[in-house]
Amino acid sequence: MVLTVLWMFLGAGQGFAQEPEQTWKVNLKDADVRAFITQIADITGYSFVVDPRVKGKVTVVSNAPMGKDAVYEMFLSVLNVHGFAAIPAEGVIKIVQQNDAKQTAENLKLFNKVPREQLVTRVIQVKNANALELVPILRPMVAKYGHLAGVAAANALIISDHVNNIARIERIVDELDSPSNYELEVIQLKDAWVGDMVKLLEELAPGELGKGAKGPQNKFSVVADERSNRIILKGDENFRDKIRQLIAKLDQPAAVSDTTQVIRLRHADAEKLAELLKGLMSDIASSQEGGPEGGAAPSAGSSKVSIYPDEGLNAIVVRAEPGLMKEIEAIVAELDVRRAQVLIEAAIVEISDGLSKALGAQLAVGDLDGNAPAVVTNFSNVGISASAVLAAIANQSSTVSVGDIAAMGVGEKKENGTSWGILVQALATSGQAKLLSTPSIITMDNQESEIVVGQNVPFRTGQTATGTDGTTNPFTTIERQDVGLTLRVTPSISEGELVRLDIEQETSSIAPSNESASDIITNKRQIKTSVLADDRETLVLGGLISENYTLSENKVPLLGDIPLLGYLFRSTSQAKENRNLLVFMKPTILRNKEETRKVSDDKYQGLLELNFDLKKRARDQSAEEPNKEPDPKMEELFHRNSMIERN
Repeated sequence: MVLTVLWMFLGAGQGFAQEPEQTWKVNLKDADVRAFITQIADITGYSFVVDPRVKGKVTVVSNAPMGKDAVYEMFLSVLNVHGFAAIPAEGVIKIVQQNDAKQTAENLKLFNKVPREQLVTRVIQVKNANALELVPILRPMVAKYGHLAGVAAANALIISDHVNNIARIERIVDELDSPSNYELEVIQLKDAWVGDMVKLLEELAPGELGKGAKGPQNKFSVVADERSNRIILKGDENFRDKIRQLIAKLDQPAAVSDTTQVIRLRHADAEKLAELLKGLMSDIASSQEGGPEGGAAPSAGSSKVSIYPDEGLNAIVVRAEPGLMKEIEAIVAELDVRRAQVLIEAAIVEISDGLSKALGAQLAVGDLDGNAPAVVTNFSNVGISASAVLAAIANQSSTVSVGDIAAMGVGEKKENGTSWGILVQALATSGQAKLLSTPSIITMDNQESEIVVGQNVPFRTGQTATGTDGTTNPFTTIERQDVGLTLRVTPSISEGELVRLDIEQETSSIAPSNESASDIITNKRQIKTSVLADDRETLVLGGLISENYTLSENKVPLLGDIPLLGYLFRSTSQAKENRNLLVFMKPTILRNKEETRKVSDDKYQGLLELNFDLKKRARDQSAEEPNKEPDPKMEELFHRNSMIERN
């Protein structure tokens, strides 16, 4: 083995201030490869890690002096000839077999300038050509221990090879990746429908136009212009010639120009949608007939359209040209959508508070034998009047009804027939009432709905009549009307979760009986309005706050004004009533079945909680009074709520 390494200093003269570059001459004959690696480490200053499988003899003949970078380039060439490769890592260079080099990551930061014989991995982006088509062309140019593959999604090449060979391949790719002469061309169809034609072309050329032709490699395209029944081609001249000839053969008159299709509807009403489409197609036909002169309408819209609803299947049967058929299908798809619903929750609150006081005295003095005049104070605004008491006495009645009032009477009858009596009556009443109604109803968008909770009360409108000749015509006619709570609402949902509500709300009730009225008296409160509300916003539709104060006083002139004693000659009654009525409304938009199901579940859970509360009360009552018989009304409630719970 002979190993000779010579080094020298080259300079231009003694006057140069900079240090001359150091050079080496390397001459080896049958030297051990590991000794060769050791010498290169001394020259370059790099640290090497040698694979145990790296073994053999090397021979190098060099007559020209080389710098450190040139020595390392020569070192890589020697390793390449003997089937080894140097892979730079973190701070060291690994010497491995070439077959394992492409599986090892390199770290090129170790070099200021990457050696041309260095084994690296690069990605070459292909812009116009198909990367997969370039792989079989370039593969013979890549070393056997290298790697070449194409990525369809990115239209790129991945190469593992020496730097100088990768540069050569990049130059070849640049020459092959030149843009083709792509142009656009528009073809007007005469008889065929453009939508069907494009589908047929995609099936005939799946590699160029089908679903598999995606990404940057999709150089050719065929686009349908349904509005004018035209095809737009994109590609080179050969592609366009081929497609143009194919279209000319396929664009022939059909045996049957119209097509018939049954469109099943999911949400829309077949009859209403059919009427809408008939009107729309009539407008389109009118616009085509009255179009500009010389403007030829596409053949797909030249024939008549027949549309018939099938209410049993909730479907529409359409017969039309393919162009109009496509347009009708698009319109139906936009209209046949699930309509939003609106939950309307109302609360009618009425609170009343009343207070009344009454105090009066009735006096009577007279001769029962009728020989002397009688003096009587007869006040009817408080309790029973004196005339009613005297009438009862005259009829020899043992009892006199004074009603709901506190009364005290004192009197005396003398032997000479003169009698006198005093009846003092007093009453103070107070009452509070609270009416709370919470009706709720779910309705579809732009659909009027109504809920009525109350009674159907008969009102008398006619009765027995007597004619002029004295004949009697016995009859009684009645008219029934709803008395209770009525809520009518029509919601309309706008963009931005805004709801327009047309509301008519009425609350009526039967008033207490009145002697002065000849029939039933009803109290009625009604609101009719249109409002705007956001989703889940609570509005006050209307309110009424009223206060009524009534004072009534009857007295004997002069005598009723006497202090203290005047109470015997006067009767006073005062009443005060406060009433507060408010109506609240809250809309909730339900756009899908999940929201509707949630609302139903909430109501159902409320009934279950009521059922559990009733059962708990029943158990508590049974524990307190075990021998008491169960309430029939409670048993009926248990039965109803148990049915709800089972369902």
